[in-house]
Amino acid sequence: MVNLRRGAFALAAIATFAGMDRAHSADWPLDPPPLRGTIAPSFARWDGWQVGIEGAYTNMQVSSGNFTNGPAFGGFFGYNWQWDQLVIGFDVGYKYASVLDFNDGVSTQFKLIDYVPIRARFGYAVGPFLPYALLGGAIGRFNYSFPALGTGKDNAFNAGFVTGLGVDWLITPGVFVRAEWEYIAFASVGGTMSQLNTGQLAIGVKF
Repeated sequence: MVNLRRGAFALAAIATFAGMDRAHSADWPLDPPPLRGTIAPSFARWDGWQVGIEGAYTNMQVSSGNFTNGPAFGGFFGYNWQWDQLVIGFDVGYKYASVLDFNDGVSTQFKLIDYVPIRARFGYAVGPFLPYALLGGAIGRFNYSFPALGTGKDNAFNAGFVTGLGVDWLITPGVFVRAEWEYIAFASVGGTMSQLNTGQLAIGVKF
């Protein structure tokens, strides 16, 4: 009698576990977490509007071979489009740089007051970072004079070519910091060409 009870209990236990195993097996494709839902992307989203402020340190070299250094300050706004990790955007900035003043004391006085860079940016999102290259143009405002000749002009506007490299780092879902190198070559104004090599840091918000 005892053996019969034990046998019946064993059969019941086997049937129970077999039923559980079959039920689990039938549901198995949906059960493991890796097979449910979507996997979160390994890169940040950068699409949308952005605005920020920036500080820079600039080396300005003129066509005579002379150069001057100084800080510049300003801001920017722009927009990004994103396809997976590919990010393409544009931004328009403003920089005040009136300390970039070259004066040889004899024949030439040349000063960059401020400028507006207009740039396209091409980036690739990696985690919270967005490394990018940039290409565009700029409009600068200059004062120049040639004391020996008695000629010169204030507020002379001139166009230039812009290129550079940078990286944005998203530190919160809506705030990022930027490190960038920017090169601008301005066309001749008053017979003097100038080029800027600028290192700059910025902080911005995106929305």
